[in-house]
Amino acid sequence: MKLATLAAAALATVVSSYTVLDASNFDAKTQDGYWLVKFYSPTCPWSRRFAPTWEKVYKDLEDTLAASDIYFGEVDCKAYRALCDAADIDGYPTVVYYAQGINKGEVPGGQSYEALVDFAQSI
Repeated sequence: MKLATLAAAALATVVSSYTVLDASNFDAKTQDGYWLVKFYSPTCPWSRRFAPTWEKVYKDLEDTLAASDIYFGEVDCKAYRALCDAADIDGYPTVVYYAQGINKGEVPGGQSYEALVDFAQSI
């Protein structure tokens, strides 16, 4: 029974460190901790091309960053245009850094695996 409880707790930690953000949860989620948020369009070829890089960054860092209160999220700009407008998104994909709910701007070099990893590890 203890093993099942530990496995459930581990899964909850992994799931909670990556969040699909939308109009109902964006403000509440990004108020706590530090967030790297990918703003994208599912119909954009650049967004589709970036998706494997973003996933690799998250998977490579998820164990170390969740313990540091650093989270990853994404916003579908076709579905939640108002969120993207509020973040001043003018192209896809764009990765934005949020600290305690405050938009701190785009991650420098934000579509490069190395730049994203370096930035996330420097928070």
